Formats: sequence, structure tokens, C-alpha cells
Amino acid sequence: MSSLIVSGGVVVAAMDLGSNSFHLAVFRVRSDLGLEPIAKEREMLRLGERVYRDGVFNDEAIQEAVATVARFLSISQSFGAEVVVAKATASFRDAENAQELIDAIHGHTGVKVQVISGHEEASLVFDAIRAACHLGSRPVLGADLGGGSLELMLGDQRQLIAGRSLRLGVGRLRAKFGEDNVPALDNYVGHELQEPLATMVNYHPTRLILTSGTMNAIGRFALSLDSEHDELDDGLLARTVSRPALEEATSVIRATSVERRNSLKGIDARRATTVGFGAVILGHLLDAISVDEVWLCSWALREGIVLHEAESQEHFAFSINRSDLRADSVRELMLRYRVDAAHANFVTRLALQIFDALVSMHGLNAEARQRLAVAAQLHDIGAFINRDEHDRHGQYLVTASPPRGFTRREIGVVGAIIGAHTKGEVVVPADLGADDGYEIQVGAAIVRLADALDRSHQQLIQDLHCTVSGAVIHLRLRASSDLSAEMYALRRKRRLVESILACQLHVTISDATD
Repeated sequence: MSSLIVSGGVVVAAMDLGSNSFHLAVFRVRSDLGLEPIAKEREMLRLGERVYRDGVFNDEAIQEAVATVARFLSISQSFGAEVVVAKATASFRDAENAQELIDAIHGHTGVKVQVISGHEEASLVFDAIRAACHLGSRPVLGADLGGGSLELMLGDQRQLIAGRSLRLGVGRLRAKFGEDNVPALDNYVGHELQEPLATMVNYHPTRLILTSGTMNAIGRFALSLDSEHDELDDGLLARTVSRPALEEATSVIRATSVERRNSLKGIDARRATTVGFGAVILGHLLDAISVDEVWLCSWALREGIVLHEAESQEHFAFSINRSDLRADSVRELMLRYRVDAAHANFVTRLALQIFDALVSMHGLNAEARQRLAVAAQLHDIGAFINRDEHDRHGQYLVTASPPRGFTRREIGVVGAIIGAHTKGEVVVPADLGADDGYEIQVGAAIVRLADALDRSHQQLIQDLHCTVSGAVIHLRLRASSDLSAEMYALRRKRRLVESILACQLHVTISDATD
């Protein structure tokens, strides 16, 4: 069990009583609209396989489930959980004696279990995906694979367009087909996916997003084929994996015996008997949609439960603006680490003006502009730890507690810009490329200039006009107050931009009354 205790807010514990595993997630819902993870726990019970074999929860399954919920409740209470929510999924929907287990859990622990429908499950999972990943305005396809069902979700950053729950969980398939009947399994999965995928593919999804344990296990193995690093342990809520790596991973998993699958990186012994069914399903998904980009999301049903509970109760006064996830998450970090918002927003505005004026010199695109804006807003975040070397502390905070909706690469670029904005010493992370390194240099140079232009933190400049003439950048400033502190800082911080862009910076100042 991993934990992180923070102060303030209301502690919510969510139990996801799934067909393959029971999950616990404890979060602190803070007054600044943030979710702070406190503890996570998982117990792989595989109740679904027993239900799909016998039709009921047997006595052993009931005892194990009750004991697990009791343990989860004890953990939740140890962290001061004020709200405990438990939602059950496919195996509870299917078992003839589900109510017996629900009553047993309530009688022994006091926890009330709510059995949710497949559509409710898809909706909660997609809420978690939208709160963790920046989806944009074009539809994406989400896939959440559990022990009893596969949830397919089509939507964008604003809304869930369509959600389907299919009886294709790995436990259900294992009970139905065993380990050896691969041709029949392939045919069955293809038939069951044909109609829902045909409908969703008509929306031309631009990305496939995979979540939950089985899919993330396959993704972890696929990432290991591209890199020596286990990127699923980097603290990010979302990361990208290449389609070729996933295709290779599914092929290798299907060709590897159950006994040897736990030797594949990222796949432990508990997943060895079920990950092959996930590989079959993922193979059909990849065949059906023509996307080059696949994301792995570490948030799923349990986080969706927390979000729903927090937003549905008035005393939380909580809401995540999923339509602008990145901006909302950056604001969340600024509040958490007490960033001077007036200075940060002013520096961001100046940095973007300079970036736009110098496009002909640096040649960076709109995505780089967005990353520059994030770095500018968070450039002083490290002062929360210590004003001295706040650039280094800032890079650490951004990479250790990354804002939601950004990829690992994007966080690396933003963090490196922050880490270089004070001293101008650019260090490119080893896992980034040459293009990223150039973007970091330009970004750091521009943030250094913009930061210098508010050295007093008084937002004295009333107008900035930046133009390019040959190899000269003309910076014309209008201000009604003395800019001596800004000019002192500018003399120290201009060298990086002049060096990187092979130019000279010429600054003129006029009185705002002129």
C-alpha cells in the first residue's frame, strides 16, 4: 500500500468491487478543487470466474469478499475517511445470490454496496478518464477491461457520446473458453465487438485510451519493448504507447504460454492467466480503428466514484472543469503551492506575446506555445519549497506532481524550461530528443525575458511591443513607473535568447503618458 498524507479538505474512500479485483482509493478532496491521493490498495479475488462457472458466490468467495471490504474499511478509517462509497460491477450483476453477499458485507462492516449498471460503470470510468487525460474536442475511444465486462466509451473532453458494456470480461471469457480454445475465443470476441465498434468507428476516433489492470499490464509490457524504463511507475496519470509496440506486445503475449507470461516485463503472476484474453480483445480493437496514438490511463472506476461522490454532495462545493482539464489542473497546482498568480499570469502574457512575435526566428508550433504558457504559469512554483534555487525545486515539483492531461514528454519539456529559467543553464532530460531540447532552450530564454520584465512583481509594464528586424529583436516598453529593477534583471537574462536565436536584443522604454 502506498500513501501520502496531506492537510485540509474532506477524505473520501471509494471501493470498486470488481469481478477480477477489489480496489480501494482514498483521496482528499481539497478546498482548492484538487484531488490528493492518500492511499490505494488492491486485492485480486477473481469472484467473476467463480460466478461464471457456478452462477453464484460460494461460501469461500463470500468470506474473502467480506474480509477484503473489512480490511479496506480499516485502511480508510486509519486515514480519516469521512465518506466511504462502495460500488459493485459485473459479477454482482450476474450472481444469483448477489444480495446474500451484499447483506453479508453490510452486516459485518456497515458498508452499503451499490450494484451499478454497465452504462453507469462506463460513465464513471469516462469521467475519470476526462479528469486525467486531455482529450480535446474530437472523439476518442476508451476501453476499460475488467473481469466481467468490457466498457467501450466514445466521447470528447466535454461529454460521453456513447457507452457500451459488453460481456467480454477476462474472467468470464476464461470460464467460457479455458486457456486453449483460441480460435473459438477469437471468433466470439470478433463477433461481439463487431456491432458496437462499427457504430463508434463512424465517429472517427482520433485516439484509443486503455485503462484498468489488464490493459495497463499489456501496456506496461509494450512500453518495455520501446524503452528500458518502466514508465507506468513515473507518477503520471496518462502516458502514450506506440501502436507498433502494442501490436508486438499482443502477439508476444498470445504466443507465450501461461506458465511463462509472468517473465514478461510488466506482467506479474496474478495476470498471467488472464492477460491473454486481454491481448485478444486489444488486437480486435486495434484492427477496428485506424489510430496511431494510444494512451494508457491510470485512473478508472474508483477515481470516477470519488469524482461523482464529491460533485454530488453540496458540502464539498467541488467541481472539476473537464472541458478545460489542463488549465484547471495548472490552476490547481498554483493554488496548492501558493504561486503569486498576478505575477505568474503577467509573465505568461508577456511570454506569449514575445513567442508570437519571434515565430519567424524560432519556428516553433502551437503545441510548443501551449507548453511555454504552462511553464510560464508555473515558473515560480518551486518558491513554495525555497526561494533559493526555486527553478530546480520547481522542476522537481512539476515532474513529481504533474498536472493532469499532459504526457510524460510534455511534462519533461515544461519541467526543463522551469528548471532553466533562472540561471539559463539548460539541461535536456535524457529521454527527450533534439527537437525537445531546442524547444526547451527557446522556452527557457523567453520565460527568462518575461520574468525579468516583472522583476519587481508589480506588473509595471502597461504595453509591450516586440518586432524583428534582421537579426535584431526590438522590444518597446511603455510604463508609468520606474523600471530600474526590470532593466537590471533584463541585462542579466537577455544573453540566452541572444545566443540561441543568434540575435541582438534592443530595448526602448517610453512613458505611458507619451
